[in-house]
Amino acid sequence: MINKTAKESIKSIIGHRYAYIIQKELNDSNEYNKDGESYSTGHITNVMNGEKHDIIEAAIYRVVENRLEIQRKRDNLLNNKSANGAANL
Repeated sequence: MINKTAKESIKSIIGHRYAYIIQKELNDSNEYNKDGESYSTGHITNVMNGEKHDIIEAAIYRVVENRLEIQRKRDNLLNNKSANGAANL
């Protein structure tokens, strides 16, 4: 279950329009509701507000991990570029 503190951390990483991003992750992973349809953005929002749902929660944390990994790679690239640029001076 996602608590208020976790929700704010997740939103700071993913952004405030998180439901569509998480819905895309669920669809890309072929994870659908019991009727075989995409999880609704409303259901995703309910999970972010504390409703327990293992599949959606797992997708949320996958998106967070992917975003953090992208951020780390970007930071490494920028740090390497600045270090190489400074060495060339």
